[in-house]
Amino acid sequence: MTEVKDGPTQSVRHHLKLDGLAIRKSWSKPLLSGYEVKVSRSDFLRDDKWMGYLPLCHEFSFVCPAGLIKPEELPEQVGLIYYNPDKETLQTKRKAVYRLVEIPANMLMYIIMNRLDNDRHPFFSDQREQIEAYIKDKANRHHLSETYKHKIAARLDELEKEASEIRRKHERFDQTQAVYDRLRKLADQVGCHGWFSDKWVDELEEMVLSSAVSKEIQYAVDSVERSVTRLREAVGAKAVEL
Repeated sequence: MTEVKDGPTQSVRHHLKLDGLAIRKSWSKPLLSGYEVKVSRSDFLRDDKWMGYLPLCHEFSFVCPAGLIKPEELPEQVGLIYYNPDKETLQTKRKAVYRLVEIPANMLMYIIMNRLDNDRHPFFSDQREQIEAYIKDKANRHHLSETYKHKIAARLDELEKEASEIRRKHERFDQTQAVYDRLRKLADQVGCHGWFSDKWVDELEEMVLSSAVSKEIQYAVDSVERSVTRLREAVGAKAVEL
């Protein structure tokens, strides 16, 4: 258990609170192992109350990052456990010495009244029933998780298709917008002032036919007419000969 107090929560007096407490069940030699966790050097040096934890347990140890506390800084009966954050492992640097103490009744009452409901299920007659129910519940949770995962995957596929369609529409819109911009620029160049009116197409057609492009068209028409004239003259001359 974590954060175990030495008496009832309702008590008005100041409580000592172990960061961790492990209980070995035994009628002949019960064992209460207490733990105090330190994460910084300053936290360890400022702590002047940890000696009060010794009467609460048979064994007491500090737990800290490797090297934060030296074994020689602690009494010989106090244990020291190092935590390696890289490997996420615990190493017993020095084992705590077993001390014969009278188990505090107030702390046991606190555990019974405030903590036991967190550690056992009230609807099972024995541990086997609880384990079987746990396995069945775990299987149900796995099935639920797999079903939910497949539904999420299917929904992601739908969203991806919708996103692709939106991207295609956006690309087509960009292409249309580019054509629109070019056409508007052309209309401005030829002086089409009715761009936003209903008759802008007629006006634009008239402007194009009367623009510089008409010179090229007129040149082509004149060339065709001259060719036709020469052909007619040639045909007439041949008819006279005959």
